[in-house]
Amino acid sequence: MIVREDQENFIFITQHDHAYIAGEFLMHFKKDFIALEHYESLKFAVHQHDRAWIIPDAHPLMNDATQLPYTFLDYPEKLKFHFYKLGIEQVDQANSYAAILCSMHYCSFLENFSSEAGKQFYEREQLRQKHLMNKLKIPHDRLLQYQLKILRFCDDLSLYVCMNKPGVSKEEEIEIFKNGFPNSEFFSKNGETKIKASYKDKDRNVVKFNSSPFEGPFEIRIHAKRVSKQLIKDIGLADAYANEVTSSFSIKLS
Repeated sequence: MIVREDQENFIFITQHDHAYIAGEFLMHFKKDFIALEHYESLKFAVHQHDRAWIIPDAHPLMNDATQLPYTFLDYPEKLKFHFYKLGIEQVDQANSYAAILCSMHYCSFLENFSSEAGKQFYEREQLRQKHLMNKLKIPHDRLLQYQLKILRFCDDLSLYVCMNKPGVSKEEEIEIFKNGFPNSEFFSKNGETKIKASYKDKDRNVVKFNSSPFEGPFEIRIHAKRVSKQLIKDIGLADAYANEVTSSFSIKLS
């Protein structure tokens, strides 16, 4: 779950909704950067890369230590790896090539794993990737590695618009994207500078880029639940979240 807050509410955006937005970004990228080979599988992987969170996001949990809802960043590790595995298996049932990309994506978080659970997950997914590459007769991973960069860039762009308050100033942005998106240089005009995003005007939901990776301007919709902190205190997080209706707002990319 992606969670923001204001004085009276928590704003929840599910990971699967965020992944759909990532897929929308992919479909608007400049075509020069996207190989036609395995494009449909790449598109499926980007749209489905966080389906592992569908079950846990349906029943958000409170972190007793912080008295805040768990997010995808601090969710209990063993549970997270369990759902990661389930999500990759579900993708594999529909598209094994996409499953390789999703597995690689999750493993990229764990290249410097610090726990036994992380090590076990990483090693198991390495075996899965080798098995699926053999099954699909993929001789090397060069295209997969390039497509993984695209998937991660789409993921980061979507996290930017979901984790930041619309219209936020550059100074108040979440720290991880203030200085640009990792591995985004290949999408910039000169191929050397990281792509940076910022809101055009604090009163308008328009995101601009120092070097746009897109064919042209377009609009996305973000679905969210705004849940009262007082209601959470009164009836608990799970019930308060279940009782709230989903609303949406639009962001324009220029």
